[in-house]
Amino acid sequence: MHTLVTALNSQQEFINAINQLKHDYENRIKGLEVQIKDNLAQKKANESTINQLHQELAAHRNHVEALAKRLDQVHSDVEIRYQYEIQDLKDCLMMEQEEKNDLNRKLQSLEKELLISRTKLAENKQDLSSNRHVETLKQKVMKLRKENEVLKRRLADSKEG
Repeated sequence: MHTLVTALNSQQEFINAINQLKHDYENRIKGLEVQIKDNLAQKKANESTINQLHQELAAHRNHVEALAKRLDQVHSDVEIRYQYEIQDLKDCLMMEQEEKNDLNRKLQSLEKELLISRTKLAENKQDLSSNRHVETLKQKVMKLRKENEVLKRRLADSKEG
């Protein structure tokens, strides 16, 4: 009977051990199920975040592409505007150069006229000086003629007298 009691006690201990193992595994299973549930919830939240980030990334890419196109358009517009402005400045410079050339030609022409006028003025001064000299000589000749007449009369009066 003792063996029977011992066997029953062993059996009871075995049952208790199995129940304890069963209880431990059930707790472990519940813990793992909670972890799985938490992990699934986290996975769902992560997937939702990833989807949202993909959408935001796509929106940002579209925005960057739109900005790049706009920048290209602005660059092109500015380039065209500056080309027109540069051409306008070149045209203006060419007209200014033509005007400068015209003014230089007029200046050269006026300088020639001035030289001619100075030459004529110098000639006129010589002519005027010559004319004065001639006039002075004429007056001297007339004076000498008068003196000669006076002397001729005196000589004639002295021969008569």
